[in-house]
Amino acid sequence: MIKKALISAGWALFSLHLWALTPMMAQQKEPAVANPLAPSGEIHGRITFTATADVQGEHLHDPLQERYGTHGTKQTDASSGAAGKIHSRLSERTVAYLESQELNGRKYPVPEKNPLLDQRDLQFHPQVLPILLGTTVDFPNRDNLFHNVFSYSRTKPFDLGRYPKDDSRSVTFDKPGVVRVYCDIHSHMNATILVLENPYFAAPDDNGAYSMRHIPEGTYTLVLWYDRDVVERRTIQVKAGQSIEVDFAH
Repeated sequence: MIKKALISAGWALFSLHLWALTPMMAQQKEPAVANPLAPSGEIHGRITFTATADVQGEHLHDPLQERYGTHGTKQTDASSGAAGKIHSRLSERTVAYLESQELNGRKYPVPEKNPLLDQRDLQFHPQVLPILLGTTVDFPNRDNLFHNVFSYSRTKPFDLGRYPKDDSRSVTFDKPGVVRVYCDIHSHMNATILVLENPYFAAPDDNGAYSMRHIPEGTYTLVLWYDRDVVERRTIQVKAGQSIEVDFAH
């Protein structure tokens, strides 16, 4: 009887010890929440690419479209009058974002409205899409034909299958990294999704102007991404109440 009583008392003490440790363990694993009221600064500037080329719309004359004339939409360049030519819009191919170990691992609210990676005129729009980790992206089909969006990226492999115009599929991106996106039906179609660990990123307008606000004080790496890869990295320091100008020219 004494032995059983000692064993029972031992288990009780062990259970009490675990009960006391559980909140501490949960607190250690819980990521820090970003404080929107903390002192912050801003970054703004202009991105210039002097050799940005137009993208020729050769896909608009592929056998599929010639056979089914109602599929897709032929575009016209208003400045030159040339049919089947698509301008390479800076806003759809360029992203500036911050890298910092201090910002990683914090909890940031994902957008209430899902960002879009459109399928329109037999292209993805935008061609580079920056998103916050944990965000769900919608993939609507605007073309009058089927698309099949997929990725073999280690960050997020997926295959949405074939679906028609006005249908849409969704994917939630739960790991940071680069996701290369393609269409299984149209081999020329490609896009890049940048799954970032903090919300401090911005796509410029078509004139190259960009800005990021409410950045906590600190030293960061400012990254310029264009089309399929990183173009430049710079070390910058952000101070509370200050707006610094950082221009890029390539």
